[in-house]
Amino acid sequence: MVTIIARDDMTTTTTRDDSQAALMQQFDRVAETDGLVEKRLSIGGRQVCLKFAGQPLLRRLMPALGHHPEGSGPAELTIHFWDSATPPVEYSLAEWTGLQSVIRPGDDTCWTLIEPGIGLFSRLTQDGNAFVCCRDGNELPVWESAVPLRSLLNAWFAPRGSVVHGAAVGNDQTAVLLAGVGGSGKSSTALTCLAEPDLYHLGDDLVMLTNDPQPVVNSLYNSAKLLPDNLLRFNDLSLSVNPTLPRNPEKETYFLFPKFAEKLAMQRPLKAILLPRVSGETQTSLVSATQAEAWHAIVPVTLTLLGGTRPENIQSIVEIIKRVPVYRLNLGSDRSGIAPVIRRVLDGLETEAEVSR
Repeated sequence: MVTIIARDDMTTTTTRDDSQAALMQQFDRVAETDGLVEKRLSIGGRQVCLKFAGQPLLRRLMPALGHHPEGSGPAELTIHFWDSATPPVEYSLAEWTGLQSVIRPGDDTCWTLIEPGIGLFSRLTQDGNAFVCCRDGNELPVWESAVPLRSLLNAWFAPRGSVVHGAAVGNDQTAVLLAGVGGSGKSSTALTCLAEPDLYHLGDDLVMLTNDPQPVVNSLYNSAKLLPDNLLRFNDLSLSVNPTLPRNPEKETYFLFPKFAEKLAMQRPLKAILLPRVSGETQTSLVSATQAEAWHAIVPVTLTLLGGTRPENIQSIVEIIKRVPVYRLNLGSDRSGIAPVIRRVLDGLETEAEVSR
């Protein structure tokens, strides 16, 4: 039996099998009336099947995931999506329409996250199924469309990896993670490299790090976010918004697929972690940084963006930080000097002595 505590004055007890069966029945009923669309993708080298009952969530979630190649072979994870104005199974209407996220206590067989503020319920089970129910897919906020399923995918990849807050760019062999708080220059650095003929884009805001047998950075989303003032710096890329999604004038979301399909890499071995910051100097430079600096740049912000992060996720981040060099990337005002410095790191030309001078 699983005891689900929804509020101080409400406890609902159900069997796990009954709960999963009820979720599947809800999904099947909506699929019968609204139609079923199935997408098979390869995400982080693993096969995922997305089953959408109806169109709202399909329209809101697929733009950010559309760059992933079509999956082949049996699905390791099957995610069922549907809309429901009534709460999924054992949850009350008061909880379904509340404001505070709730992470359900569970065990190794079940992970559940409820985000009533946006009307989103996510459950991952040990048997390779997941369920995502939305109160109204047409009302899902644009920031959720930019980085969909981030908490669920994070839970699924544990313990072999973790979703982390950061951008990533690479060449045809390796990649670097760009980590730091908002405004540190991650997105602008990644988009600067997008314009380079020999460099590739793996992510702007969230990527997946795996560590088996070596540290690898995996693309999750093809979305990119920019403040209005920064957009002027990238007029040469002619970035465009998705007209089917709502707008966020404070920080617009742009989708790089399909326009930049040939510039989007799916995964690369992780060469180094770079901690960008605007230096105020003209030229871009590198200095050595510590593992502790990398931890502080990655972990706290990641935890604020993800719900239900497991201890195994954090441990995988710590292990990866231990295995790759960490540098402070001092961004100069001359944008043309950023890519050459990153190339030197990707090519392994920077030695400890050189970056410490």
